[in-house]
Amino acid sequence: MSAAGYTKPMSHRLLATGIAIALASVTLTANIVVPAEFRDVVTSATVIVRGRVTDVRSVIAPDRTISSFATIAVESVLKGDAPNLAIVKLPGGEAGGVRVVRVGAPTFKVGDRAVFLLKPGADNFLRPVGLSMGVYRVRIDPATGAETIAAPIVAGRTATAGQRVVRGDVRRRPMSVSEFESLVQMVSLGRAVRRGIRR
Repeated sequence: MSAAGYTKPMSHRLLATGIAIALASVTLTANIVVPAEFRDVVTSATVIVRGRVTDVRSVIAPDRTISSFATIAVESVLKGDAPNLAIVKLPGGEAGGVRVVRVGAPTFKVGDRAVFLLKPGADNFLRPVGLSMGVYRVRIDPATGAETIAAPIVAGRTATAGQRVVRGDVRRRPMSVSEFESLVQMVSLGRAVRRGIRR
């Protein structure tokens, strides 16, 4: 048979058709994570706690979306009211042999410690404000063994005044947990005072 008269086997045509249908049914989405100013994250949070992750489970919802639920043993409450065990809902996870990764979403494992800046979603489950922007992880300084947290960018406090971020600014050093918690409370109180003045 000449090249002009050659036809693909039926199985190849079916495979190509199947791939085309599968590609047509895929929904492509893009996530844009817009950095928020630390003061805004603190203000948006209705609950701020420091705690340890004691359990992480992922589930598939009826609409086939996957979410993870992290149980946090609360060590300290910095803002709002929180039970001794708080459940935090996160997008993505691994369930039913499927793994979903959401850009900008934090992931946790048992034993992780952090300060969580949270607010309830439409389903009343607590979620980190701004996804990863609402999680400040507690790290151990290898040199001293002290617990530290990466300093957030707060103009005039941990970064150059005027909200400019300068590489090497000495105020961007890791903070002790108590320093960080004091900063959170100061920012939260400062916002409350300013709102009162406007009235």
